[in-house]
Amino acid sequence: MSRALIAVIAALALAACSSADDGIRDEGFVAAGDRAVVSPATGADAVEAAVVPQPAPGVAIVYFLRFDEPAPTRRSVEVGAGVAESGLAALLEGPTAAERSLRYATAIPDGTRLLAYRQDGRTAIVDLSALPDPDADGDAEALLALYQVVYTVTAGGGVDAVRVRVDGRPYGLSTLTGDPDVLEPPLTRADLSFVVGAEAQRGSAGCAVTKEDAEPFAGEPALELLRPQDGALIEATLQVRGRLRSDGGPIVIRLVQDGLEVANRIIDQPCRGAFAASIPVPRTLAGPVELVVSTPGTETAPALEARRIVEIAGA
Repeated sequence: MSRALIAVIAALALAACSSADDGIRDEGFVAAGDRAVVSPATGADAVEAAVVPQPAPGVAIVYFLRFDEPAPTRRSVEVGAGVAESGLAALLEGPTAAERSLRYATAIPDGTRLLAYRQDGRTAIVDLSALPDPDADGDAEALLALYQVVYTVTAGGGVDAVRVRVDGRPYGLSTLTGDPDVLEPPLTRADLSFVVGAEAQRGSAGCAVTKEDAEPFAGEPALELLRPQDGALIEATLQVRGRLRSDGGPIVIRLVQDGLEVANRIIDQPCRGAFAASIPVPRTLAGPVELVVSTPGTETAPALEARRIVEIAGA
């Protein structure tokens, strides 16, 4: 068991972390005729046999590494394939030659194959032929590979958690700490947000934390967004301001375009009152984007959600 890894996982309970979102870029290059297209994820309705569906361009967000930090990039997705599975296939292919010249890398071993993929509700079950061995390759390499898989599969918004297996055997945080007999729970983005060091994060997020001796909230629960307003034009940084009237938390802030999550922040604290976040806009992002702010339900507070549509000016 790695003492360093146990210390890091323990620190997760004390830290308010966010996911890596900076530097999302287009794939290095695409040769003529190589760019694939996909029908929109929401367009699964039955189509009459006489009508030929028109596929629309689509992308998946794939998490590689750059200077030993997770860095998302874009990939074309195949016609008819799900975004999550297509993104995972692109991840296993590794960075393009152009991306490697820009120092993009991966912790996924060369030659790793996807043995099986299926979804159980909003949980994906992924079985790979190989992932780093914590004993031979080190804890850091194993954690980065796990981060890449979970963040890539959940980037499209249709999957919330991932159960990872290697050749049919569970592979997760328990396995990495030397306790493979424990049933591995599915992993969410929040479970692995600690992998990226706080010093690597751009932007910030915080809230008014509920005091331990505070009286339970007795009013009508509400999540109010004060900023931005609908239709606001965003250039470099999105400033989110709001107020949570409940004993809720954490607060999850997501930017979604065409069904794909392109950036997020997680305020992993019991909030009550004002909250704020500053989110740098990925350089390749442009056009309308949906801002989704939510807090999951707890024993003492209901689930709440607020949405806005903003316009990203683009580079």
